Amino acid sequence: MKKTIYLLLFLSILSACTRDDICIPEIPKTPLLIVRFYNAQNPETFKATTNFTIIKEGEEFPFFNPVSVDSIAIPLATSENFTNYFFVNNSTETVPEINFISFNYTRANEFISRACSFRTNFNDFSLILDTTSSTNWIESIVILTDSINARNQHAAHIKIYH
Repeated sequence: MKKTIYLLLFLSILSACTRDDICIPEIPKTPLLIVRFYNAQNPETFKATTNFTIIKEGEEFPFFNPVSVDSIAIPLATSENFTNYFFVNNSTETVPEINFISFNYTRANEFISRACSFRTNFNDFSLILDTTSSTNWIESIVILTDSINARNQHAAHIKIYH
């Protein structure tokens, strides 16, 4: 009888245990927009920017200190259907080169798990490059995909020629 009570007690303790909800880092989250920079005179060649930074419209400070890069990954707003950025080249110069780009998309939330919650995918992706400024440095932009999601989050989404 005692063995039966101990067995029932042990089984009831085991049945009360639940699996921990842990969001492992390998699970893809909301993807970033990946931008590659190319040489406008030689379109197949990467071309690094010079003292490059990005400032989100309405923000005072850039995302990062000026760097020279041939690719970047930047976040898109998950609470709105657009994100506006100033792309600044030669940001340490007296007159920096600035382009304003408006990224437009529709948002689609995708449930991952209880621990990880949702990720936002971006569909119908498009952009508007403002070329009215006298300090433009971007010659053209090519959109490589109209959808930014967990399946293509490591590939380039747009090419910028300068």
